Amino acid sequence: MSLLHHGITFLDFDGLYNYQNRLTSSLPHRWADLRWLRGTSLYCSPDAFRVIREKLRSLPDKGLTFLGSGNYHYAALALLEEIRRPFTLVLFDHHTDLNEGQIGSLLSCGSWVCHAVKGLPKMKRAIIIGPQPLSIQNISGPFRHQVIVIPENHMPSDQRILSLIPADTIYISIDKDVLSPQFARTNWDQGHLTLDTLCRLIRLLTGSKETAGIDICGEWPIRPHEQLNSAAKLNIRINEKSNLVLARMIAATLSRSSVS
Repeated sequence: MSLLHHGITFLDFDGLYNYQNRLTSSLPHRWADLRWLRGTSLYCSPDAFRVIREKLRSLPDKGLTFLGSGNYHYAALALLEEIRRPFTLVLFDHHTDLNEGQIGSLLSCGSWVCHAVKGLPKMKRAIIIGPQPLSIQNISGPFRHQVIVIPENHMPSDQRILSLIPADTIYISIDKDVLSPQFARTNWDQGHLTLDTLCRLIRLLTGSKETAGIDICGEWPIRPHEQLNSAAKLNIRINEKSNLVLARMIAATLSRSSVS
């Protein structure tokens, strides 16, 4: 199988990738500057989401998209909206992001999967890998037939994971908070998945299904005056190292699929 698109895009909401020069210099990519846009951190206003949607639609061939910190994970919804065939969302995340929202129906980093389940008829199922076990108890009845949660302490076999995917096409979304702090530093509580396990599962999925796209978020937020802080610099280096491993693996998949 293959990735259907081959471009690499950085969405710059927060300037965080300016501190990951090894990552950005090693990948041919496009840069989308959204730092000027208001109403985007954690919660996204309808006006801001329209801008994000239009910006992404103007960028063709999005294979791998970096979204910044987990505060902007909701931007994945705009990428899902572009998929024109039946698909399954495979989400690696320590949280389900299925919250109904605390401020009405306003889109947020914690509610975007809920919006996708309710609003995207092409999305046949969401498989969420890596949440804490207790999160399963919080999934309401309307979502149970469309959402499967695989908690971090009950990882099934590879074949079982593939059997849960009803569509030939998948979209993979990765929040690095699913990883152990050894491999990522985020501003949310984190899981215990290893980077090797995450890479193995991505290779399994992309090798078995047509993949409409992949996104990665979970950077460590940093203000300009904190860039010389030793703890912040360590967090950035840890994230950049994992981003490089993931990006190079995915880029190799992009190259193979473009040849085939």
